[in-house]
Amino acid sequence: MYNQTNLSQQIQFLEQTIHQLINQTQQASAVYQQMLHQELQNAQQLEQLARREQQAAQIIQNALHGHEVAIQQMNQVQLLCKQLEQRVQIEQAPYSFNAQPAFQAQQHVPYQQ
Repeated sequence: MYNQTNLSQQIQFLEQTIHQLINQTQQASAVYQQMLHQELQNAQQLEQLARREQQAAQIIQNALHGHEVAIQQMNQVQLLCKQLEQRVQIEQAPYSFNAQPAFQAQQHVPYQQ
């Protein structure tokens, strides 16, 4: 009988231990479920953030392209201004040697003897 009682106690202890392990495993599973849910939410938020960052990068890239185009156009305008300035200087060149008009009325000085 002693063996049966001892064996019965060991079986009860084993059942209690298994029951505790089941409870602990269920609790751990619930924690893991919460962690999984949180990680899925984090992943969605990161994906949204990545999309916004991609859009921001595209906006910046477009702005940089616009700046490049503006610089090219301003360089062209600057070149046109230089060409215009050179043309004006060339056209005004005959007048730059003599500040007076090319044709002047001669003053009549009476001849004296």
